[in-house]
Amino acid sequence: MKPAATLLCGLILGLLAAPAHAQAARDLTDIGLELYQRANAPNALERMRKDLIDAPEAYLVAIDQPGTLVLLTKRRIRVPALKYNVALHLVEAQDSTGSHVWPVGSIDGFYMGQGSDARHFRSCLVRDGSLKKDFVEILTEGDAPPIVLGVQHVYFHEDAAIDPVLRTETRKARTAINQVVLTGPGASPQEPLRPVTLNQRGVTRLFGPHAAEVQAYATKEHLSYTDLGQVLRIVEYYNQKTIK
Repeated sequence: MKPAATLLCGLILGLLAAPAHAQAARDLTDIGLELYQRANAPNALERMRKDLIDAPEAYLVAIDQPGTLVLLTKRRIRVPALKYNVALHLVEAQDSTGSHVWPVGSIDGFYMGQGSDARHFRSCLVRDGSLKKDFVEILTEGDAPPIVLGVQHVYFHEDAAIDPVLRTETRKARTAINQVVLTGPGASPQEPLRPVTLNQRGVTRLFGPHAAEVQAYATKEHLSYTDLGQVLRIVEYYNQKTIK
């Protein structure tokens, strides 16, 4: 990757477009701009793990796709080519001025792909042993649904195992991108998303006093609590009922 020394013209306008009276918005854009500048500074990427820069297995999808960046001001900027490096937690966007990388927290999120097939990611707080921000793929509809259902993509690498005596390989190196299913309240972005176990107990406990009603719906529709797509249908049912 060859990050450009300057911001995309449209993006810097968006980052600096917060209203003069909105101090919180200015603070957010200042933080986002600082994170962006650090990531795109000369030699910044070289200080990271070089073997993960441009390594196909480090990306969620190895080929460039059209996409949209969502700035911290919620302004959306379309880009012709975008990739998500899961290992480095970086979004790489390319246009006619070059390649630019966006770390977690520098943008609100991004869409990878176009139209109804676009995948939506947001910078979210995640609590799984520790508390940190990461790009999470959001599966539920709307900006602030009662319950958010999402997937955190996690890069995993294990070196090959070598027999200390024979000096032969006993296990090949393994690389994978694993998924962790997360949930949390959509109306409270300061509340971190947490892992959820895909079984009846783990899913129905999300719905509090409405658990029996939601469970009845799942039974009527013959929905599984272990299938992510069907769990999404259950959560969307709850969200729609709650909003009404």
